[in-house]
Amino acid sequence: MTEPLDPVPVDAELAVREYFDAKTRRYLKRVITPDLIAEQRRDPHAQHRSEPLGRLLFYFKSLPVGQQYALRLTADGRYRITDIPGPGERPADVDETDYPDTASGLHGIFLRKINDLMGKHDG
Repeated sequence: MTEPLDPVPVDAELAVREYFDAKTRRYLKRVITPDLIAEQRRDPHAQHRSEPLGRLLFYFKSLPVGQQYALRLTADGRYRITDIPGPGERPADVDETDYPDTASGLHGIFLRKINDLMGKHDG
């Protein structure tokens, strides 16, 4: 008679976090509308936001550093979106788009994060 195999240990905390993150992403994908995007564009630093925009921004802020973006000031005074590199690496521009000011650059980051979110397949 053979011994039963031990089950593979499951990190319960990780499994629960992944479950709720997937539910959150499904919810956020449903609330992204042209009006919500316009609300963020009007005032990226607004203190009073709609509940869906607040949830979306909170989700974006809680992403791991490897999924975040930053603005880089170019030599001609414009801004470009860069990734946030790991230790010992240099930041790299994510595309060639130039933004005239930080507000439009922050909106560009917001749109890029929406695109990243929409690309995640959560069922």
